[in-house]
Amino acid sequence: MKRLNLVGQKFGRLSVVSYAGVANNGNARWNCVCDCGNECVVDGYRLRKGMTTSCGCYRREYMKKAIMANPKTRAQMGQRGQFSRTEGVNVSAATKLRITNRSGVIGVSFDRQTSKWNARLFLKGKLVLNKQFVDFKDAVAARKTAEQQYLAPILQRTKKSND
Repeated sequence: MKRLNLVGQKFGRLSVVSYAGVANNGNARWNCVCDCGNECVVDGYRLRKGMTTSCGCYRREYMKKAIMANPKTRAQMGQRGQFSRTEGVNVSAATKLRITNRSGVIGVSFDRQTSKWNARLFLKGKLVLNKQFVDFKDAVAARKTAEQQYLAPILQRTKKSND
């Protein structure tokens, strides 16, 4: 079967730049550049059917709006009484593995739609980490780096004040 040439075409926020090879399922994969400037490789079927329309930036924007539009979430933001630690951070939620977690790593999940691993960290009402990775190890490393950058200083200050 002859491959369709998608180079030069635009699908949502993605512009197809070049052919990237064949996926395990036999579909053509394409190198794309998103309107936001990120580069990604996308399955041609997903492009043509409108299943993938951005590098993930649209999802980040949509989720941020959805979180901020939820009245229950907004009402609880910044209320120290609900947190197990100080500085307006729910450290227990950010550092304890949930029952529903399937990856075995806090803040790392697999997105079946994009076949990528998501690494997230929500802190003080903001997503300080929200990235997708092809490799599980890269997602775990990104989450651990974000924990060191954002959570470790808070935990250290809390420990000092409790001593």
